[in-house]
Amino acid sequence: MAYIVFARKWRPKNFDEIIGQDHITQTLKNAIKNDRVAHAYIFTGPRGIGKTSAARIFAKALNCKKGPTQDPCGKCVSCKEISESRNLDVLEIDGASNRGIDEIRTLRENVKFAPTAGKFKIYIIDEVHQITSDGFNALLKTLEEPPPHVKFIFATTHPHKVPPTILSRCHRFDFRKISTDDIIKKLKFISKQENLKIADNALFAIARIADGSLRDAESILDQLASFSDTKIEIADVTQIFGMLNEETLFEIVDAIINKDASKALRTIDSLIKEGKDVSLVALELLKHFRDLLVAKVGKDLEQLIELPGDAIKKLSKQSESLTVEDLLYAVNVISNTYDVIKRSNLGRVPLEMAIVKLAKKDSIHSLGEILNKISEIDKKTVDGSEEDRISEKHQRTAKPLPPPKEETNKTNSAKKDIKEEAAEEAPTVEYETSKNSAGLEQIKNIWPNLLQRLRVKRMSIASCLLEGTPISCENGKLTLGFPSGYSFHKEVLEREQNKKFIEEALLELLDARFALEFVIVEGKKTPGGTKQDRSDPGSQSLDEGAKGDADYHKDQIVDSALEMFNGKVIKRSHTDNDIEDME
Repeated sequence: MAYIVFARKWRPKNFDEIIGQDHITQTLKNAIKNDRVAHAYIFTGPRGIGKTSAARIFAKALNCKKGPTQDPCGKCVSCKEISESRNLDVLEIDGASNRGIDEIRTLRENVKFAPTAGKFKIYIIDEVHQITSDGFNALLKTLEEPPPHVKFIFATTHPHKVPPTILSRCHRFDFRKISTDDIIKKLKFISKQENLKIADNALFAIARIADGSLRDAESILDQLASFSDTKIEIADVTQIFGMLNEETLFEIVDAIINKDASKALRTIDSLIKEGKDVSLVALELLKHFRDLLVAKVGKDLEQLIELPGDAIKKLSKQSESLTVEDLLYAVNVISNTYDVIKRSNLGRVPLEMAIVKLAKKDSIHSLGEILNKISEIDKKTVDGSEEDRISEKHQRTAKPLPPPKEETNKTNSAKKDIKEEAAEEAPTVEYETSKNSAGLEQIKNIWPNLLQRLRVKRMSIASCLLEGTPISCENGKLTLGFPSGYSFHKEVLEREQNKKFIEEALLELLDARFALEFVIVEGKKTPGGTKQDRSDPGSQSLDEGAKGDADYHKDQIVDSALEMFNGKVIKRSHTDNDIEDME
């Protein structure tokens, strides 16, 4: 008798033997039981998961001598002929070779004839998506209103290629990939029936290669049974199908963890010399990093790793040496490398570069850690600069003016008038420490934190407030002083929206609400005089003092601009016009 391969010999013979498709078998059995069998069905899903087998079993259930029945006997003439693909009433058609309009026209003519022996004439069309658009158009009317004795069962791996007009006329069933556990159970059953000895890790390896296809797994087992005379081991699977041994994968990753790039490269070289395909090595390494990531994320996800229990424990131990960020980085690098290998003819080069890149990189920090570190640095910078600025403000005093001369009395009188007019526009106060020192000290203590908080939320407000200093805090009223020449900063902060924003920030820090007042402080920095003052030899010290203050004001503005726009100074120049601009 001719040898029958495992995939055919152990094909399911009834609905109960179909593995992993309970949602479909239950529906078909209920349809038969309740006499609700439709005229057209379409079975979709990956290869090797039971679409054609389910179609044959459904045909046997409809045309069985006892049928229609949920449990075909498998012994009557009709059941045997259907199992052997020689029944005249059940026609299996290959959609790839019968795809034209002429073949569909012939089918449409034959539909009119009644079945020879069974109750129904059943057409099973495999890979139905291969039929041409003209062929589908010719089939539409027959599919919509077929004779009562005709049933259509379509099977396809690409349902998106089937026209919607066809799909809408069929009951659709989506077949799922078969789980690793179900494949292993079936392989163990076959091994027992065939008197084969096979290691558990070899069964896991076969199931992983099959990737949800039971037919592929049965074919692999059949091939291994011919290769091994005794017990099938994991080494037999890796040798025949070019897989990487789990120990080799662990060895490569250990070398990467230990930053030993040379050892990892030697292992890759030995694999390639053994005949392993470079893309396969990259793919297996990618799957290993993926398993490490799943093991790292949580122990409750172990069912997502298709490996034996001892391998999962080893994965968990190895993942302890890596962070989630390290594993995400590795998955990204190897994934990109795999794509490059598949698209190019560079051979092993992309993989070797990826291994060196992973082995030589420093530890990766999470985004949260980086932001916290930046925040700490910024806080230290603000604290230091603010303390220096406050200290400088306390130390700087206005330079004494020389006694006025008689010839400049008119000029000085004019300046006095201008000064009085300016005082009416912007009220000023003398700089002195508040009597309520406790509240003021508390404000000064949190001042750097306030600036830092504002810097994150509103950089423009923080830049203006940086030039101010708390000078008084009495009865819930906080007064902030600004040096002469900073009236623009004062005016910006006096806007109702900006003032409210600062008050809310103070409320968050001190859990107390303050009414803000902004004033110009005299005696702190003296603006420069007029051109007439500078022309007089006796006013030279005033000019020099004004120029120094002007440089100081401009430097502060430049610093704020650099800080706001993250810029740098390319060139610095100084002219006499600068002093004139400050007047």
